[in-house]
Amino acid sequence: MTLRGILLGTALAAMLPTAAMAATEGFYVGAGAGVNWTRDADLRFENTPTDASTSFKLGGIGDISAGYATAAGPRAELEFAWRWRNAIDSTDSSNAAVNGLGGKASSLAFMGNVLYDINTGTAFTPYIGVGAGIAQVRLDLGGFDDRDWVFAYQGIAGVSYALSQNLALTLDYRYFATLDPKFDLGGPAGLASSTVKGEYQNHTIMAGLRYTFGAPAAAPAAAPIAPAAPVQAQPQSEYLVFFDWDKANITAASDKIIGDAAASAGQVRAVSIHVVGHTDTSGSPAYNQRLSLRRADAVKNALVGKGVAANQITVEGKGETQLLVNTGANVREPSNRRAQILIRVQ
Repeated sequence: MTLRGILLGTALAAMLPTAAMAATEGFYVGAGAGVNWTRDADLRFENTPTDASTSFKLGGIGDISAGYATAAGPRAELEFAWRWRNAIDSTDSSNAAVNGLGGKASSLAFMGNVLYDINTGTAFTPYIGVGAGIAQVRLDLGGFDDRDWVFAYQGIAGVSYALSQNLALTLDYRYFATLDPKFDLGGPAGLASSTVKGEYQNHTIMAGLRYTFGAPAAAPAAAPIAPAAPVQAQPQSEYLVFFDWDKANITAASDKIIGDAAASAGQVRAVSIHVVGHTDTSGSPAYNQRLSLRRADAVKNALVGKGVAANQITVEGKGETQLLVNTGANVREPSNRRAQILIRVQ
């Protein structure tokens, strides 16, 4: 497979209908493990008129990586990967001394990867990428083995799922290949000492975890702008409650503030209550508009559950248009994930 084919394949994989989470900016580390299949390879014995074709069984892979992700989507990383236990399933050759030989192939690779996270505003993030580096490929054939360092490249297509604001589960496919390695084998199965050139191409499926440092802290505990006023004093007219990222559920702390707002509305004979939902800038504007309205509706339902008449309450969603803390696009800011409770009194 050519590098052009790798890029086309990863681009097509990214077009599959999968939702994505907003990118979290910062340094990250990752680790993964999975299965690796080494493609059938042609072996060319340079010092003898012998060629062979080998097929391989499934093997394993493990990798570690470290890099930096931007909020806009691109990220870059360094990766170390070890592919092992790809045992030779069969060796076919017209030379009886080579035909049927067993062995295995493995490799160590040091890669630099450039990837792009596709943000659609949910916990799922598809990503595509390419990488280049060097690999030490090892071939064991008929009890003789050798290693060769060669240029390596790969194409990557996968998806991550945010378990928290810092931790993500990853699952990806990689096509990994090298330039043809050359091995000096000391006469397997009675052949004269021979230099063997082969192919090294792999299909890899891998699952892992990625931890991003410096992601925004969890949303602060919901609290009113000012302490609740006594009945005989000027009543408080505005309350704020906050939400977790990409959530519209009411936390215990927010429920207490909503209870204070409901009690205040009853004490001061509120004429009406207006609830306005807001979001941060992670996700698309259309998605954030819907999310802000869900947050406003959730606060309204909580107020009704605490005795406020539903016909006294109006709701509105502002999406990401009225930020409490000004940020750029695709930034998770806890202070912007909020709902305002505005109490109008007689």
